[in-house]
Amino acid sequence: MQNIPTLLELYNSILADLEAEYTITFPIFGKLYLKGLAAVQAGKLKIIYLAIGFLQKNIFVDTATDEAAGGTLQRFGRVKLGRNPFPAVAGQYVLQVTGTVGAVIAASTTFKSNDDTQNPGKLFVVDLPFTLTSSPDYVDIRALESGIGSRLNDNDVLTATIPIAGVDAQAAVQSTFVEPLAAETLDDYRRKALLAYQLEANGGAGTDYRLWSLDAQGVEQVYPYAKSGAANEIEVFVEATIADSTDGKGTPTDSILMDVESVIEFDPDATKPLNERGRRPLGVFDVHVLPITVKEVDIIIDGFIGLTAEIEATILAAMEESINLIRPFVASADILADKNNILDTNKIIAVILNARPGSVFGTITLNIDSVAFTTYTFYNGDIPHLNTITYT
Repeated sequence: MQNIPTLLELYNSILADLEAEYTITFPIFGKLYLKGLAAVQAGKLKIIYLAIGFLQKNIFVDTATDEAAGGTLQRFGRVKLGRNPFPAVAGQYVLQVTGTVGAVIAASTTFKSNDDTQNPGKLFVVDLPFTLTSSPDYVDIRALESGIGSRLNDNDVLTATIPIAGVDAQAAVQSTFVEPLAAETLDDYRRKALLAYQLEANGGAGTDYRLWSLDAQGVEQVYPYAKSGAANEIEVFVEATIADSTDGKGTPTDSILMDVESVIEFDPDATKPLNERGRRPLGVFDVHVLPITVKEVDIIIDGFIGLTAEIEATILAAMEESINLIRPFVASADILADKNNILDTNKIIAVILNARPGSVFGTITLNIDSVAFTTYTFYNGDIPHLNTITYT
């Protein structure tokens, strides 16, 4: 994409054109009408350049901008993905309440999460009137704030915001029946739209499982393989987005796994005829949808000379960026030139030297799940996560 010139560059260019056209030289000082004209024309040209640049960005999905700002990103997504970005989903929970049998919790009654909960100070509402038939009893509540900011754990305690006749003010979360999900970011939406354009349907190859998984919210990537030792069975390992994972490392919730299984079996587009919505290929007996396995990476660097807190932070950031790009290779869906599924001591050394050229240090020890390796290949559902970097 062509660089947009600055106002000063446009202004100087117009002055140069005028000097060349009329064989004149503008003095540095003095009131000159043509200089004012050049400034006005530079402003007009700048607007035209910006409009052309915006148009250039929005004729390609990889650079398209938000529709709310006049861009075309969501339009590309609707054409290829068949949907807008996923909105945030509000969590819904089963709350254990105690009190007098026959007491009524009115609709729109709100509870507030206590200070020691996962997300304190959040409000949750009872949508329908509820009458206690036993003590304890169980009432459904819904987060007033969509997304993961109001996520609760089992046994988190909430307090009613107003007194409820015959019902204790405090109540504990029994279980979750709708997992909260973060809104899909525009960067994630763009990445999935690009995948949809790049991957081609192949009648049940790895690309198909990746294309189908784009219909499930909270999915970062899937890794489909033929199940080892089993005929006509597929294992699909699911990596969740960091925001929607259970551990902040990509491990999906049970709800995300069920959603992936659902979209693999059945197209969620209800506008299609029923007989066109089945997806599982003929001859595939079973599809096992499984969570990825996080492999903790610990690195020990011996004898680093001149180590400072700034150097540690720089190396940590570079190492995290490099390791986060390592993922299992799926031959039927990934580009061979982009294969990046191996972590070894040589790669670690290269990352250190790229982050801090001229660094001097001794041996490197690589531990994967507390076991020492010189090289480790990540396959199936194994996903690396940098746990610690230790200097000795």
